[in-house]
Amino acid sequence: MAPLLRDGDPLALVEPWPCDVPLTGFEDALERSVFRSGLSRADWLKRLAEDCHKPQLLPLLWLLPSRWKLAPAQLPERLQALAGLLERGLLTPALLAALADDLPHLLPPAQSGQADPLALWSSQGQPALPQQLEALLATGSDQAAGEASSERPPRGHPLSGGLLWQNVGLSYEQTAGERQRNARTARVLNRLGANRLQRIAAASPWSIDGCSSSSAWLQHLQQQGWQAEARLRCSVASFGLGASLPSEQGGWSQVPLALPIRTGLLGDDGQERRALLPHSCLELNLRQGDLWIRLQYYQGTEGLCGWEGLNDLHRPWQNDRHNGTVRYFGETYTGERLLQLLELCELIALVHNLEASEQQLVKGGYGSLGFCIDSSALIQQVMEGRCQLFPVLMGGIWRERLRRRSSQLEPQAGPWLQAYRQALLDLPHDGSVHGSAADEALQRLRHCQPISSPFALVQELTLAAPPQSP
Repeated sequence: MAPLLRDGDPLALVEPWPCDVPLTGFEDALERSVFRSGLSRADWLKRLAEDCHKPQLLPLLWLLPSRWKLAPAQLPERLQALAGLLERGLLTPALLAALADDLPHLLPPAQSGQADPLALWSSQGQPALPQQLEALLATGSDQAAGEASSERPPRGHPLSGGLLWQNVGLSYEQTAGERQRNARTARVLNRLGANRLQRIAAASPWSIDGCSSSSAWLQHLQQQGWQAEARLRCSVASFGLGASLPSEQGGWSQVPLALPIRTGLLGDDGQERRALLPHSCLELNLRQGDLWIRLQYYQGTEGLCGWEGLNDLHRPWQNDRHNGTVRYFGETYTGERLLQLLELCELIALVHNLEASEQQLVKGGYGSLGFCIDSSALIQQVMEGRCQLFPVLMGGIWRERLRRRSSQLEPQAGPWLQAYRQALLDLPHDGSVHGSAADEALQRLRHCQPISSPFALVQELTLAAPPQSP
């Protein structure tokens, strides 16, 4: 096994690591691309800067190694403030929290006519949803089960040197039709939750199979023989960004990407610990026989707090639920506990989407009202009275705003209101920790790392960790 170097490349890979696809370290992939292109590094980076106008490439400003950082002057004016923060080093939890609070000034402005979180949550202006289970299950049923689902190289000129900002040659776990069904079911749960809005509750609430809440509909599904369970999960975050490099022998080598951070926690050697930012969500699986519906709930970049289809491209080093790269934690929710959990998810979405809409927050309040990690932490704090995630970064002023917003919702809030308000007070904040709080934060950091990972930083944290109770 290669040595784990604290001061080296934060995205360095440790070999060997069992994987059914070839892997190439990010910095090595950059070096090979420059060599193959015949350009100088400066010219190659100039071409890369020209590509960064695409929103999906914004994470590159964060994860590029230090010798490859793009200077603010190289980028479009609207990205220069963000690049300036990231130019000289890794982000810390404190800087991430400040960045989240200042997102409206650093991200491009919202496009005119863009739907607000409440409109997205309630499917306003979107295609009509089926109101019977049979119609929902028919979604995408005409898609062939053996359909090819690999991502293919885009047409046109790739970035010089062959490096592509997508994972060419990987497949999805489910077919396109099944992914469409996942997305449609997520919209159904969101729409049922939106019945809590006062303006909707005063009218005739929307229903499916005669049910007007997500917990009532899930109970109906269980009576029809469906099995259901939900678990909190975390994995290494890359905001959907992938990369691959053509190999000389043919085919593609995948380039694992992640977002490295300084943790604000001191290591045993007196140096600050580094880690990879986790992605977290609540995973909900519905099953009847061979039919699976996979969903996730979180505060996301899609513009709302709520449900989405769990439709990620299968990246074996990042999001495989069977090989340890996905870390499940906390309680497994089934039966009555799962029904209670869905009621809580509706409440959180109601409060967060109302606040984000009325404050006109960028990305539906993503960052300001917490990242995906914070929404999972809220769920665990309410349901289990504990938090096993790091970093938790929802700021104090936004917690107070959410508490104020929730106090105005007594009729629609349901039984979880007081527990939600208490969780906003009890959750830790990892912007600056020391003493016993730092020891507890380190335990949370280790607990939300993958059990298995090719990233040296992950192995450095987990190999040094003492045994932990589940």
